[in-house]
Amino acid sequence: MSARALVIGLDGLDLGVVQQLGPHPLPNLHSLMERGAYAALESVQPPATLPNWTTFLTGLDPARHGVFDFTTRNGYQVRFTAGTVREAPTIFKQLDALSLRCACLSFPATWPPEELEHGVFVSGWDAPVAFEADRSFMWPPSLYDQTLREFGPPTFDDVDEFHADEPGWVDRLPAALERRALRKTGWARWLLDREDWDVFAVYFGESDTASHYLWAHHDPESPRRPEHVTAAARDGLRRVYRALDQSVGTLLDASGAETEVTVLSDHGSGGSSDKVLHLNRLLADQGLLRFRTKRGDSAAKLKELALRGLPPRLRERIFRLGNAWLPSRLESSVRFGAIDMAETIAFSDELNYFPGIHLNVKGREPNGIVPREEMRDTALRVRAALLGTRDPWTGNRVFRDIIPREDLFDGPHVDRAPDLLVELELDAGYSYNLMPSGKQTQSFRRLSEDEYLGKKGRSLPGSHRSHGFMALGGPSIRAAGRIDAHIADLSATLLERLGLSVPTSFAGRVLWEALEETDVIRSRPLPPVTEARRRMRPNGARVEARLRALGYIE
Repeated sequence: MSARALVIGLDGLDLGVVQQLGPHPLPNLHSLMERGAYAALESVQPPATLPNWTTFLTGLDPARHGVFDFTTRNGYQVRFTAGTVREAPTIFKQLDALSLRCACLSFPATWPPEELEHGVFVSGWDAPVAFEADRSFMWPPSLYDQTLREFGPPTFDDVDEFHADEPGWVDRLPAALERRALRKTGWARWLLDREDWDVFAVYFGESDTASHYLWAHHDPESPRRPEHVTAAARDGLRRVYRALDQSVGTLLDASGAETEVTVLSDHGSGGSSDKVLHLNRLLADQGLLRFRTKRGDSAAKLKELALRGLPPRLRERIFRLGNAWLPSRLESSVRFGAIDMAETIAFSDELNYFPGIHLNVKGREPNGIVPREEMRDTALRVRAALLGTRDPWTGNRVFRDIIPREDLFDGPHVDRAPDLLVELELDAGYSYNLMPSGKQTQSFRRLSEDEYLGKKGRSLPGSHRSHGFMALGGPSIRAAGRIDAHIADLSATLLERLGLSVPTSFAGRVLWEALEETDVIRSRPLPPVTEARRRMRPNGARVEARLRALGYIE
């Protein structure tokens, strides 16, 4: 069997690392780059997982597809929603309407799976099942039964990231990720071999996990490099990249020589500094936020106990009680409970992967004090106050820019984004760590050595970068070498390579510079991509329970 188009998503894969490792351990990626087109693929800002993969899957700006983060904020409360708030179908749903046979496998923010008439759809790791996937995350449901018979129960929990700071965990991680990639490749190859596909898309997350936890061991200059680095940990990132390169080669061989190939990541990866920025503390120092007089940390301690101390299945049951009321309250309290909102102008979630600032607007937030007519002036005040911030150790600028959301996004759901998006400078090539202010009395501090390795829900040695990886190959692609490309461009270019019209609502452009100069015969146009899904919204509590159990958010 074959695939007319093959899409391979490699989360967090970084062009710089691919080039650094070279063609010997990564022959398949380098071969694609040599005979086709490649790029340090620009991400949607910020370079976070869910908005970027959803932009690729829909072709739309986040303000049009509606997915900015794992959570949705309402006032001072947050709930975990992941992709259930997506307001547009994926391109696979639209291709299915044209009777094209598609497989979309394991991409994040895709629960519940779209019900394809002609294909299969499998939700990703944020599907609301904490340990073993069930029938709710595969379409058709019979695919789950077949997978169970052939490969056993699909699992997410083979790497326990809550205990990443324990002795030996990092040494065991590379082999565990290699096994996971091999297992995913076998399953994908089994599906690929079953029939001929028009588009076959599969996601691998191992490169992101490896970059987060193994960067300091891989990079001898990392300020978070442990004093003693074992050979297994030092070689870990290379091993995981090599395993994924082998997965790419296996799927390329199985799909056929005439396949249109797209390999991409949602963002790049780099190293984290040992410096911590407590953004809410900084806002308080600038007179923009006030903390409560008595600031307890009971919510943070209870959250830590739940994530690390409870047996996994008991943890899952507790998270689901009362429509996930308890974890929602805990998360909200950890983020905002220490802030006196009646005296606060601006505040942050302090998310390391998604730095943003909310204005405390009167009539929008429960205790808002900023009049709506003063929002613009207030945003300029916040921007001016922060842009002058200097690193207390080097004297260098800390903030590259503070950007109003309307300058980045265009669409009816722009209100789901923070009012201001924060771009931080790199500190000698390494990213500052945003961490919750809690009881902190200083805006900046340095990590203690016992914090260097991090763990799920804490600052990690590797962090996201705004440019990832892209390689294009196949009959329609010429040897263009390195080009400039944005993640939204790949959705448009994929449709063009299939001979389909690109909707005008798409955020990206066709990468004509990568295409052979041949006449393209277009087939039927796609249905309008702006049409929102009509199905009833699923219960977000199960998504919240899954994400809570994963501990993705601090």
